[in-house]
Amino acid sequence: MPLPWQRATLFAMNEFELIEHYFRGWSGTHPDLILGQGDDCLIWHPLRATVMSIDTAVEGRHFPPQATGAQAAQRAFLPALSDLAAMGAEPAFFTLALTLPSPLDDAWLTDFAIRLRELSELHGLVLAGGDTTSGPGRVISLQMHGLVDAPMRRSGVQPDDDLWVSGFPGRAAAALPAVLNSSAQPPSPDWLAAYWSPQPRIELGQRLVTLASAAIDVSDGLVADSGHLARASGLDLVIDTQRVPQAPSFKGWPQQQVLSWILTGGDDYELAFTAAPRQRDALIALAASLDIPLTRIGRAQAGDGQALIRHNGLPHTLAQTGFQHF
Repeated sequence: MPLPWQRATLFAMNEFELIEHYFRGWSGTHPDLILGQGDDCLIWHPLRATVMSIDTAVEGRHFPPQATGAQAAQRAFLPALSDLAAMGAEPAFFTLALTLPSPLDDAWLTDFAIRLRELSELHGLVLAGGDTTSGPGRVISLQMHGLVDAPMRRSGVQPDDDLWVSGFPGRAAAALPAVLNSSAQPPSPDWLAAYWSPQPRIELGQRLVTLASAAIDVSDGLVADSGHLARASGLDLVIDTQRVPQAPSFKGWPQQQVLSWILTGGDDYELAFTAAPRQRDALIALAASLDIPLTRIGRAQAGDGQALIRHNGLPHTLAQTGFQHF
């Protein structure tokens, strides 16, 4: 019998056969989902506030062409789920729009569907519907739906609030050269894990609802996303480079390179959030209970809605503040 990667994998299949073969029969239900896959529209009747976010992952832009189906599923699903964490929401269901080149690659699509199903079950989301089509390259669009009583928003920053970040940002950016070029210097394993399998801070986001004043997930870079909080709130956020958390695996690397990864790299999907100084003890206790580092890296002050960087107490300018989509 040929090994899975040795079998012929390109074949023809129509849209309905594709859905039936790869995406039907998944476990998982939700009491608010009245009608899911199989009709023109899904029917959703929630009893709580619903938050929704859509993310698109494009081959060659958000994941490399050589990515396996499982890797592509992770790179699409987990960043999309991170948006729910930023609002403090409980995951509920998602929809999938999938563009694939023809003829279909069974091995890739099987790996994709299996990993997507595993992730949906792990995080408690139901695949409620979607669309499939043929195109020149792989494009994965996921719309996430969650429930929350009091969603965190970007516009809630208050004067003198502390600015915090979870985890160790910068590792996904550090891994990128090796992801794109196998001949590059081998990266630390935790860098690769951060890139291929980011961990949406779902429980942290839910616990922050009563503690934080505003939050955002770090997708485009710590400075860029802090800037989104600042602009939405009409205040400046000052980031102290001496306070930003540095992963142990960054030891021995030039500080200028490390700070560039941390401040502008993006793709970390950690949470940046603000909270009043009186919440410091509660946040330290929360970090311990979840075993997630939470680091106070700056503060809010009067201004015109910018993220400002201070290095050794002096203003610091970056050549680029974060990822640009266009």
